[in-house]
Amino acid sequence: MAVAKSQYQFPNKVVIAPCTGVGQAAGTISRQAAYKVVDELMPDKTVLLCLPAYTIGVEEDIEMVKQNPNRIVVIEGCSNLCMTKLLKEKGYKPAKMVYIPRVIADMKVTVHKSENRAKLGEVEERVASDVVRRVVDAARSLEAKQ
Repeated sequence: MAVAKSQYQFPNKVVIAPCTGVGQAAGTISRQAAYKVVDELMPDKTVLLCLPAYTIGVEEDIEMVKQNPNRIVVIEGCSNLCMTKLLKEKGYKPAKMVYIPRVIADMKVTVHKSENRAKLGEVEERVASDVVRRVVDAARSLEAKQ
């Protein structure tokens, strides 16, 4: 009996797995940084993992991780570490983590809850830019990893 091959192919991609903390500035920072990396800066080298889709077993998201288990960069927004914990529950360990509270502490800034989840303030935009830089650095370090 032949094993069916997935219709989804993600050869040698770095999986970017952002926090999706709704209503939290860190969640918005995480998502916007992930979109910038995946859509603009490294579109041919990265794929975007969706936490809810992965949680419920959407094949596309499952295959991203399954095909690239050693090339996962999580962007965590808080100490709950939701994405990291979910990956571990499913038998995977992120290769790299960008932890937004650490970025904020390193920058010595204060981030405020955004009134508009789609729009960040000036400080939050600066934090997002630094998160983007760290995610790109992490992704580049994992590009060749098997």
